Amino acid sequence: MKRITKIIYSCLLLFNVITANGSVFAQDSIQQVIRDEGFDVSIGDAPKASIVVSVSNGEILWQENPDQVLDPASLTKLMTIFIVYDAIKEGKINLTDKVQATTRDQAISSISILSNTPIVAGVEYPVHELIKMALIYSSNVATTMLSNYVNSDTDAFIDSMNAKAKEIGMMNTTFTGPSGALSRDYAGYYNPKKYSLTDPNKTTARDLAKLSIALLKNYPEITDITKQNTVTVMEGTPYAQTLKNTNHSVEGDIFGIDGINGLKTGSSDTAGYNYIASYKKDGVELVEVVLGVGKWPNSQSEFNRHKYGNAILKYVLRNFEQKILFNAGVQTIQGKKVKVNEPITLFVEKGKEPEFRLTDLKLTLATPFGTLNNTEYIVEVIEVDSNEKESTVDTNSENNGVKKSFVEENIESLKKVPLILWIVIGIAFVILIFLHMTLVKIRLIKRKKF
Repeated sequence: MKRITKIIYSCLLLFNVITANGSVFAQDSIQQVIRDEGFDVSIGDAPKASIVVSVSNGEILWQENPDQVLDPASLTKLMTIFIVYDAIKEGKINLTDKVQATTRDQAISSISILSNTPIVAGVEYPVHELIKMALIYSSNVATTMLSNYVNSDTDAFIDSMNAKAKEIGMMNTTFTGPSGALSRDYAGYYNPKKYSLTDPNKTTARDLAKLSIALLKNYPEITDITKQNTVTVMEGTPYAQTLKNTNHSVEGDIFGIDGINGLKTGSSDTAGYNYIASYKKDGVELVEVVLGVGKWPNSQSEFNRHKYGNAILKYVLRNFEQKILFNAGVQTIQGKKVKVNEPITLFVEKGKEPEFRLTDLKLTLATPFGTLNNTEYIVEVIEVDSNEKESTVDTNSENNGVKKSFVEENIESLKKVPLILWIVIGIAFVILIFLHMTLVKIRLIKRKKF
């Protein structure tokens, strides 16, 4: 009987190991992720850094070298557009304002090493058209015209870029120009005095995610532009031109993904190929940053940034699901009645339950990599009187965070075991019982002989 008991206990332990619901997410390698998507891509083109973040709470769902300082190239233009939108919001300029192009602007538009749109001196270009040129076709001259229109003092404008970076928590970022191109490459047509003409802008994947989320939250209308495959600017004038989006992952493009509505690409000889994707679908909103893919100029590397970006994004969507852990209102969490000001959402590895603990009115939620600003995801709650009526309930966790017993945990785990595994284990169990009974019979026979 003791042997049978040991066998049963061993099987229970085996169940527990097989079905254990660990809280640590083991992220696959970038090589494995790209292979799983079926892309034939040189590993030499792999991103130097990448990150995927939830827009709603800053939760990090993927990261590789998120704090490595790199050249953002034309991703810089997002900061310039941010400041342009701020100026519009503050009433300093308007979307319909017309910026008259100068001979200097026309000269910049003709510099072959810069990505550009044709600009003709004396023509008036509306601010909203210049924004489209900067975002869709990464026009350096359009970006420079916008920065000069907001502030004709080039150093002061760059100062405002760095001030904005500090304001939104971009701790490892320094801007030396508004477009991502080296000031030196403007052939003498753009000459800040305080900032180097030869030093590129510097930032990280984490900082660019912060910039993108702040931009999307403050000016979500930007995606009305960035989601388009092609855009015609200056329509109805002799200067009309149709621009192809450099982001090949927007819907309808060669690497298009349903839900991607932006945001920006960038490339240079010092940066390689960069890419920021904004994704919004079925209540899920994410930002992805991919930096340093391949070498410039190389058309294959240009496509590879989207292959890597798409593979990482699909990997995240395949492995995580968003859950509303607690609705706003008064409720009991781990035996304490508290008030939650806003719904608390959390991305959870599929097939697993959210994990959290309440300590000193701070709710700490388990996440793969923490958030953009902290190593842990922490939400403060408010203590209320124990007699106060509950105004909402926990929408996902049936036990409101109370730790389940060993038996309860095992019963729930056993429910998740695939049928085929049950069959294999059942057969093994029967074989063990049969062997045990056979051994017992053999011993009885031996005893009778003696």
